[in-house]
Amino acid sequence: MSFDSKILKECLSFIDDYWEKITYNPSDTEGDPHIIPLPHPFISPVAKGTSHWKGTLFYWDTFFMFRGLVGTKREWLMPGTVDNFIYLFKTYGVVPNANFWAFLMSSQAPFLSSMVFDSYYAIQRGGTNIQEKAANNWLKERIEAAKEEYFQVWEDSKHYNHKVEQFNLSKYGDRDVGYNLNAERESGWDFTTRFYNRCHEFLPIDLNSYLHKYEKDFAKAAHLLGNEKEEKEWDKKAQDRHDRIKKYMWNEEKGFFFDYDFVHELQSEFYSLAGFVPLWAKLATYEEAKRAREKLPLFETEYGLTITAKESLPPQFDYDNIPDAFRYSIEEVLKPKQWDYPHIWSPLEYQTIIGLLRYGFIDDAVRIMTKSISANLKVFQKYGALLEKLDATTGGKPKTFWYPAYLGFGWTNAVFYRYVKLLEHIEKHNKDIYTKEALKLGPPYSLTGILH
Repeated sequence: MSFDSKILKECLSFIDDYWEKITYNPSDTEGDPHIIPLPHPFISPVAKGTSHWKGTLFYWDTFFMFRGLVGTKREWLMPGTVDNFIYLFKTYGVVPNANFWAFLMSSQAPFLSSMVFDSYYAIQRGGTNIQEKAANNWLKERIEAAKEEYFQVWEDSKHYNHKVEQFNLSKYGDRDVGYNLNAERESGWDFTTRFYNRCHEFLPIDLNSYLHKYEKDFAKAAHLLGNEKEEKEWDKKAQDRHDRIKKYMWNEEKGFFFDYDFVHELQSEFYSLAGFVPLWAKLATYEEAKRAREKLPLFETEYGLTITAKESLPPQFDYDNIPDAFRYSIEEVLKPKQWDYPHIWSPLEYQTIIGLLRYGFIDDAVRIMTKSISANLKVFQKYGALLEKLDATTGGKPKTFWYPAYLGFGWTNAVFYRYVKLLEHIEKHNKDIYTKEALKLGPPYSLTGILH
């Protein structure tokens, strides 16, 4: 890796030390009237004393922060964190956006089965306080809870408002029926132009890819636990979802995956990194992945990948004959938002990188990771910390939108660390060998032990 070794070492040391600042014990949040108490230690995106989100366990944030725990001395945190999510689900019937009382009405992008397997592998490696011989029993109990969440929250339209029966696929927007902003909050993309301000009317490509991942995880768990019949049932569910995703969300002409407007029965034309999530979830065919890869120039900058394509932003509007009262409202609707170009968000960039690696596009992944690490090292030199997101036009701190750009943010730290480890692994084992091996085995191919 061609980075300044001194600065890289300082940044990795900062990240290693920062885990202590964002690791919370249950007693740390006692007396906070906004926070739902949890039974086990956990990680929060921001450090103690830095914002009103301190001491908050977020759902999808935690999956990405796990990328910085996997294979480290802090793996012990993962099983207890999973049990915190299961506690929330068993107690309140949902894994909420976060353990905030105000968030109990909605969930967030679902990753419970993925975090269960992260923890299961950590137990097998001996990185936790749980005995290796107990790993399968631990997996059996937790995967059953993940199945309950899958069925009750995402598949049962009687309890929640996620399942769209006509298409047998899912959307965001829980009990707050018809509210776009709440649906966008639940997606994690708060806020974005991606859904044309109608998030609750779309079948998102990323959400349905995550649920496909659940189904494949359930099949994998059944295989590990020796239940061949159940394994086949879950594989069939995953294949059925794959077929529906291909029908409604794959655009053969454009060679990319898009969200689907189920109200108007119209496929979106908005390019976002969500279109690469099927590669992360290993549901794309090799030919689909190869064509999606051709869209990287829409997103790639010298600092990494923008969350959406610039060309998908609303066109310039002529306000000359529009009264000011209307103009201000129109401007508010059409202006770029937090989860739009020119912002670089590490979660979706990370999933894109993993997708590229899984299909053997090693050069692309290495190039983008190198850009991202370089950009973040410059930020670290300037601020002494990493940022929640970057501005792709400057490589620095973006403008403030819904909330300010936090310093020392959990998922940025974790993804930075994971990129460094991936590059070390690829450099050690020769990327050409990886590419040939991926093609020989037939993509999608996972680099065992390093792609999580």
